[in-house]
Amino acid sequence: MKNNYKQLKETVGSGVFTQWQEVDVEIYAFTDLGIKVAINDEYTGLVYGNQIYDNYRKGQKLKAYIKLVREDGKIDVSMQPKPDSHIFSTSDKILEHLKAAGGKSGLNDKSSPEDIKNEFQISKKVFKQAIGRLYKQHKIKITDKGIELV
Repeated sequence: MKNNYKQLKETVGSGVFTQWQEVDVEIYAFTDLGIKVAINDEYTGLVYGNQIYDNYRKGQKLKAYIKLVREDGKIDVSMQPKPDSHIFSTSDKILEHLKAAGGKSGLNDKSSPEDIKNEFQISKKVFKQAIGRLYKQHKIKITDKGIELV
């Protein structure tokens, strides 16, 4: 990127992006609402602060996803892929974490959002969906002390 963020288009016409399309982004500003990103060196988009689960820095280049093109043409961006696919990868991440930790983790559905975010870089909602899926598959049990491999 030429680092000329003023030339980015603020809005996009319909049909340019599809929902959950993977795009290249570069972080160029942190605002009260969240992180402003340059999408494919052409458009500006926003990742809302309540959807940021990692530490990012200005100039960082990443893969991200078009969450929504709003009616006013502005673009909402997500750092995570479509929620359903995210649960599958999160389930795998939790299983790996449990295997590395000797089969047990102190985290469960009662853990604080901050603890879950620090350990897995995901929201508590996604964590709960993933452990619920693992529980239904009889891969883990959920106890008062955390989760453990079955």
